[in-house]
This record gives sequence, structure tokens and C-alpha cells, in this order.
Amino acid sequence: MKPLELSCIAGVWNTSLGLLSEHLDGVGSDLQLWFPWGGIWRGRDLAGSLPPTDFPDDLVKPGISRFGGRFWKTVAVNSTTWLISVRAPNSASPEMATWELTEKARESLKMLADFVRLECLLGLTMKILENQSRENIGHWDRVRHFSVAIGCELGLAPREIADLEMAALLHDLGKVGLPDELLELAGPLDEDERKKVEAHSLIGSAMIREIPGMEMVAEMVLSHHEAIDGSGYPRGLKREEIPFGSLIIAVADSFDAMTHYRPYAIERTYLESFTEMSEEKGKFSPEVLAALERVLKNLGIIDAKPLVGNREDW
Repeated sequence: MKPLELSCIAGVWNTSLGLLSEHLDGVGSDLQLWFPWGGIWRGRDLAGSLPPTDFPDDLVKPGISRFGGRFWKTVAVNSTTWLISVRAPNSASPEMATWELTEKARESLKMLADFVRLECLLGLTMKILENQSRENIGHWDRVRHFSVAIGCELGLAPREIADLEMAALLHDLGKVGLPDELLELAGPLDEDERKKVEAHSLIGSAMIREIPGMEMVAEMVLSHHEAIDGSGYPRGLKREEIPFGSLIIAVADSFDAMTHYRPYAIERTYLESFTEMSEEKGKFSPEVLAALERVLKNLGIIDAKPLVGNREDW
């Protein structure tokens, strides 16, 4: 399973690569940073992700190796082994042989390793959710992308975008505790079924609060089913009481639900979904809806129909 490659974590990658590039100035150029992922290696450079690949076993050893016209050095930071690769200015590269990580670069790699593991865990969690019902297939990823696009359109700060992306990704985390048959029910839910489904925002939020530094993410997940007129759940919050990120996720979540398969709803085109949401006065933030419309127009897809299969194809 490949990493999620969250946009909020791309900044951590770029910071680490930037620090290493500065420290390698005069030693080598065209820096690549690789890490083990199962039985393969995944890497990045300053331009983005590199194709996953297999490396010879003897490449991962102390000292300097030459491979593929590049110099390679193994660096162990805590429990993670990194491969640092550069193109050296000469074939001998004595500078590379004696090169060592600065403390600042080492701390950056420690943090990066934590984020890489987090991406892995999040990806695994999302796969579990997807396997529960067809409703979840790709849903979390589409909600994530639309939420980030709306947030950027509204001019949110980088830290706000990072929290928003994480909350959008995890908004349905609490559904891991719901039985499959409940998620696949066709037609309206009865009172008992509705209460069980609505509890997912409470459960997901409680799970996320166990992770240090994720308090705002947990709050957005808790409130992503609130409505500006107070008719939402679980707390019946109104307007300014609702975290702005939750208002964004609410729009992205409902928009995706309308345009993709749900056992209790008809799939709609993007324009039909947006029009219907705009007519639901008191439920969604007008500011966020307007931003969604601009995003759809900028992408040139507002009049398009989502590519979704029939239920029989699943």
C-alpha cells in the first residue's frame, strides 16, 4: 500500500530536503531521499515523489556506495534507515565519505519518519473503512481533496489547511465501529439506526483526541455534521459556534455523497448536487458553497457527471 502523500506533510518533506541540500552544498547536487516501505524503497526529491524501486542489498550498508551514476549514503535515525543520494562533482567524492548529518537535519528526519508512519496508519484505516461498504470507496479521498481546494480558495493559512486536510481525511473514522449491514441499509433509517450512525462523529473525535496536537482536528471531526441553523448533530451548534473547518468538510462531504453511490440516495451530476445544496437554506455556509462553486468552475467540471459504476459492477 502506497503512502497517502498528504499535502500537509509535503511541507515536512520539503523542509527536510531543504536542510539536507544546504548541508550538502559543495558535496553533491540533485539530492534524493529514500526510505524503506515494505519490500521496496520510496523516495522524494525537491520536485516531488520518485517511482518506488528495489535497491541492491549491498547498497544499504555503512559507508559510501556508487550506484546508477550517483553516490549513496545510509543514515540511521532512531528506528528508520534513510538512503541519501547525490550526484557528486567528481568520481572520488572525498567530501561525501566524511559527510555527516547536522543535529538540525537529524531532528528533521526524526519528525519526517513520524509523519511517514502516520501516513501509513491513516492509509490502513481508510482501507478498512472502504472495505466496510461501497459507500466509502474513495469517499474520504474525494472529501479531502475538495476540502483542501475550498480551504485554499478561501485563503486559509498553511497550518489551517494542514488541520483541515487531516480532519477531512478522518471525518468518518468513527464508522469503523458500525456494522456493515447498517452502512449498507437502503432507505431511511429508523430512530435507533439513526442514533447509531450519528454517534460516529463522537466516536471518531474521541479517538483522534488521543493523539497529541490533534485537538483542532478532533473538534472539526466532531462538528462536521452540524448545520448553521442548529439542526445538525451531535450538539446542535449554530453559525459561529461551528469550527470553520467543519463547515467546509460538511459541504465537501455532502457534495460527494450526492454525486457518488449511497445505498439510500440517487447519484446526481455536479451541477444538480450543487444546486440542491444551495437550496437547502440554513444547512450549509453560503460562503463555503460559493467557494465550492468557484472550485468546480476553475476545474471545468461543474457541468460534468462523476464517473461512477452501477451497483451491479461493484
